[in-house]
Amino acid sequence: MEDRAEAAVGEHVELEYELTREDMRQALKARAKASGRARRMRGFALVGVAAFVGASAVPLAKGEGPDTRSWVIAGLLVVLLFVLQPWLLARQFHRIASRNGACRSRVDDSGVTVSNTGGSSQLNWTAAPHYAETADTFVLLSGDENVSCLTVLPKRGVRAPEDVDAFRTLLDRHIRRL
Repeated sequence: MEDRAEAAVGEHVELEYELTREDMRQALKARAKASGRARRMRGFALVGVAAFVGASAVPLAKGEGPDTRSWVIAGLLVVLLFVLQPWLLARQFHRIASRNGACRSRVDDSGVTVSNTGGSSQLNWTAAPHYAETADTFVLLSGDENVSCLTVLPKRGVRAPEDVDAFRTLLDRHIRRL
């Protein structure tokens, strides 16, 4: 299915798209920046890795040989926590989101309506009081501390580049950009 805008007339924008893994990766990254819990978890992970590396360095300070196994484990933890985990999470979210196929969304002064073969949902602006813009998406975010809900709206769903600007203007009028 070709991604395109059905209409970008007046005070609304209609999009048609299929979500991709990259859309989900960008959305989850934007959510993590906005979420207090995600920031705390990253901080705890960094402290844990630093403590592990520091403990592994103690034998070196005592003049003993390096503990290669500890360094390998620390390296694997870093890779798992900071590289693979976001990729796996985006893959899982994409799998769930793509079950219902193509989406059609309408954004207007009353909020956002998203429809697909599984049904439709309507969000007013109080349900998603914040948004983040990534390279390829607009991500609507809930207002709770953990940002428990998000709506991903890919920019490629609009027909012309000026529709992206109209979309951004509509969002700026109703909700706060993060």
